[in-house]
Amino acid sequence: MSKIKVMSEHLSNKIAAGEVVEKVVSIVKELVENSVDANASTIKIDLREAGLREIIVTDDGIGMEREDALLAFQRHATSKLYTDDDLFFIKSLGFRGEALPSIAAVSDVILKTCQNEIGTFIHIKGGNIVEEKSSEARNGTQIIVTNLFYNTPARLKHLSSPYSELANVVEYVNKMALSYPHIKFRLTNDEKELLNTDGSGKLLKVIKAIYGLEVAKKMLEINTSNDDYEISGYISLPEVNRSSRNHMTVLVNGRVIKNQILNRIINDAYSSFKEDSRYPIVVIKINVDPSLIDVNIHPSKQDIKFSNFEDLKNLISNAIIDTIKTKLLIPKIAPPKKELRQYENISLNLERSIVSEADSQDNKERLNNLINFNYESNNELDSNDNEESQEQYIEKLPDNNLPELYPIGLALGTYIICQNESGIYLIDQHAAEERINYEKNSYLLAHPPNHTIEPLLPIIIELPINEVIIIKENFEVLSKLNISAELFGTNSFRITSHPTWFPKGHEKEIIQKVFEEIVLKGTNFDLAKFNDSLAKLISCKMSVKANTRITIEAQEEIINKLRKCHNPFNCPHGRPTIIHFTIYEIEKMFKRSL
Repeated sequence: MSKIKVMSEHLSNKIAAGEVVEKVVSIVKELVENSVDANASTIKIDLREAGLREIIVTDDGIGMEREDALLAFQRHATSKLYTDDDLFFIKSLGFRGEALPSIAAVSDVILKTCQNEIGTFIHIKGGNIVEEKSSEARNGTQIIVTNLFYNTPARLKHLSSPYSELANVVEYVNKMALSYPHIKFRLTNDEKELLNTDGSGKLLKVIKAIYGLEVAKKMLEINTSNDDYEISGYISLPEVNRSSRNHMTVLVNGRVIKNQILNRIINDAYSSFKEDSRYPIVVIKINVDPSLIDVNIHPSKQDIKFSNFEDLKNLISNAIIDTIKTKLLIPKIAPPKKELRQYENISLNLERSIVSEADSQDNKERLNNLINFNYESNNELDSNDNEESQEQYIEKLPDNNLPELYPIGLALGTYIICQNESGIYLIDQHAAEERINYEKNSYLLAHPPNHTIEPLLPIIIELPINEVIIIKENFEVLSKLNISAELFGTNSFRITSHPTWFPKGHEKEIIQKVFEEIVLKGTNFDLAKFNDSLAKLISCKMSVKANTRITIEAQEEIINKLRKCHNPFNCPHGRPTIIHFTIYEIEKMFKRSL
């Protein structure tokens, strides 16, 4: 007896669903792309409990007749391919005819559609038609999905948290809105609006709706072409960047793609304008003859093979570089520099901010002593639970890592020249102060004082909605860092308080870094590792810069504090803080010694 049998259609649909339908966003993607292919001008996505309870996608597209509606739930039934040649000229987002039957195989689906005067109602559960009848006439199609994965409990069990599922849906809808600015997209969850675009066709307005006005104002338009490709869209100024590649959106004939090589080309074009670990915000639209690309290389259709790929890479790279250079070449008048200034600690200006729970002059003085932390003594520190550990930390600091040094001047506006009986020393003032501030800030992050300040001017952090959702899910991280924030509108947070020791003028930048790390790591957020990264960032911002002339007294202060550090010889990034030239080496250079 033969052991090989043809699977039933019901079983094959469930297996196919494993490739097509994995998460809530998989369903939303397939339904929204069908709406786009139906020439919809308005697409509404309504979720309940992040789509885990219910997904409703409604459009005003061309709709379907009764016969087509029934065929749509059969595998490989499509209106987008008819011959083998059509496979090489694909203009639609969907074409395989697998989406609807795969979704229906693992859920409860209701379809309402109309193309003429009579509408069609179809109810399918687990791939089987439960009810089919006429319905009210309305232009377009509505699909309701409930009881997701009810008959595949293993897949249901491995769904992410509602926050994560919702964040993925928002990210996808954002990219579709960027791809089709002429379509009105409205996304809600539990009747709360998360995205609403106007369908005006203006890409910059969509960017504003997603990223906020501050980012939109710093986007540069690109527009170029060659014989095969047309490139358009917007790229951010180098100063507008993020910690992940998720904000690099590449669209090919309206299709959102993920191509690692193209992402690398885009980021490399920015390489001389920003640090390597940061990524720009870009929306690049590529229009190309469908015969020159192949979208049929992955079930998700999110990767594409290109003809004449080298020409495309050069076109994108040159467009980005030329656009940025043109913008950055605009001259700016810099304020006059002071020839010499007394070095000041720039950690905090109490006159600028409101200090929580320290209204009295006595408390202000004690708080100021805490902020301007002195390694040599802590007698003036405000008493709290960490006072004993602070004392221990200070007492354990070495006091003889560096010899006695006597500053005699400043070379090149950057290097402190010192001497003693063993020779001459050069100290990099910025690297030395980075080390000093790093050890101080590392300690403060590990043993945070309870003192916070309320910003006099509001600090508003704008984020895409999907990132807002992730922040809300991991809000306890902010509390551990003594940062208080509240939702401000739909896609913004208002910072109500932050630690007193954040360097003046850099508070927003530091808090943005905190938010980025939370978004990047999510539930895998490692507070200890992040504290170290944050300590390095803050230390750099607080430290005296190169080419800043400081007095002999300020030089002596840096040397004395550097001597108290655990590791006075390197900055937190590994650069040396001090170089020693012995008397013998100097005399040898002048041929006074053999």
